Amino acid sequence: MPDNRKQLLMDLGAETLADTLLELAGHNEQVNDKINSLTSAEKVNIKRYRQKLAGLRNSTRYIGLEMTDFFADQLERMLADLEAWVTDPCTGLDLVVEFIETDAVVFEMCDDSDGTVGGVYLSTARNLFFHYASLCQDKERVATLFIRLVSKDDYGARSSLMKDVVEELGEPALSLVLKKLQALEANEKDAKNKRSYTWMLESITSQQREADLFAAALQGRQVELSKPKMLAAARAFLEKQDAESALAWVQRIPANDVSHGYEIEQVLKEIYTMQGDRESLVNLQYKKFKSYRTFEGFQELLLATGRGKREEILANEWAIICQNPSFNDHDAQFLSDVGMMDELEAYVFAKVDTLNEGSYYIVPEIAASLAKHGHYLAASLLYRSLLDCMMERAYAKSYHHGVDYLNALDAFAPLIKDWKSFPTHNSYKVNLLLENKRKTAFWNQYRRSKG
Repeated sequence: MPDNRKQLLMDLGAETLADTLLELAGHNEQVNDKINSLTSAEKVNIKRYRQKLAGLRNSTRYIGLEMTDFFADQLERMLADLEAWVTDPCTGLDLVVEFIETDAVVFEMCDDSDGTVGGVYLSTARNLFFHYASLCQDKERVATLFIRLVSKDDYGARSSLMKDVVEELGEPALSLVLKKLQALEANEKDAKNKRSYTWMLESITSQQREADLFAAALQGRQVELSKPKMLAAARAFLEKQDAESALAWVQRIPANDVSHGYEIEQVLKEIYTMQGDRESLVNLQYKKFKSYRTFEGFQELLLATGRGKREEILANEWAIICQNPSFNDHDAQFLSDVGMMDELEAYVFAKVDTLNEGSYYIVPEIAASLAKHGHYLAASLLYRSLLDCMMERAYAKSYHHGVDYLNALDAFAPLIKDWKSFPTHNSYKVNLLLENKRKTAFWNQYRRSKG
């Protein structure tokens, strides 16, 4: 359904919208800040931006992990606003540098265990720095500011500035950086600082050599490249519609390389598609699917083989899955996702002795799916497995999940007409109580759940 809210808002008229925004601004600081940014001159916005930076530097508050996402979002908005209203790239460069130099105080004032705040510095701020650096005509200034930043990286938030610096800075800024670093290295007395300058010089010159080799590779010369550059060369040839040269570069990457597996796979898919090599494309997709069975991988495989192969592939996979002596929650999830519920039930019955190896995250979903399709006994066996593991570990914080499982078992019991060789619900429940009668916290929660 098309979203026509923009037109509906425009139909309300400017005055109504202005009144509404001002009303919202009185209750929401983000809205208020955005209105001020939109309605202020650039000089005023720069002043307000620097006031925010000063607020960061002078802050005495501590931001816990639960609030770092919100804090990172605030930092992202500062940079987005900066990009929106700065017209002079050299001014923008100065302001981004001032932002990056808040890293020390920012990382001392927050718990960034998940790296969310670090990502703002390593990605957004870094990209904005090079954006303005490429547009600023004062390359001496660019070189000086670059060295100032990378020379002091106590928190690792500036490390990304050294990545792909040859391509990002370009000439003449790059030559100025090298010249300045050489002078700094020659005159530096402190051993630690001298090593830092030496490392930067070696890193940049190494990147230059690699860039020269990459350029030679694109001209068709046989040169040695790093694995990421081999992939980059393959992509470059793909853009030129030269699938043969692209494939040659991918094939030079060692077959046992796992660090770039996904990227290699994507490039090969493009190559085989461009070549019309259906057999290789099918083999590639099947290899990926075999390494990790998922519904999404299966759908991609069918796109390559054609949907007419669906039942044949599923029959083969079912035979392979059955050979595994232990219950595999991912295989069970796959059977559920493709609708093989009878096979999934048989799989659960056959692997019942190894069910406690299943995952707390996936198995409940599988059990719910079985119950939805009327396979209550198989669903019960999964819930029993989860409940037994939980009771054995006696992890009180998870007891509410255990109560849910036991309530599900209570609900399924009257619907099961044939318990086969498995204990009935009453037998299981009596045994559960006998073995865990001292876990009063669990049983109290269970009784409360019954009202």
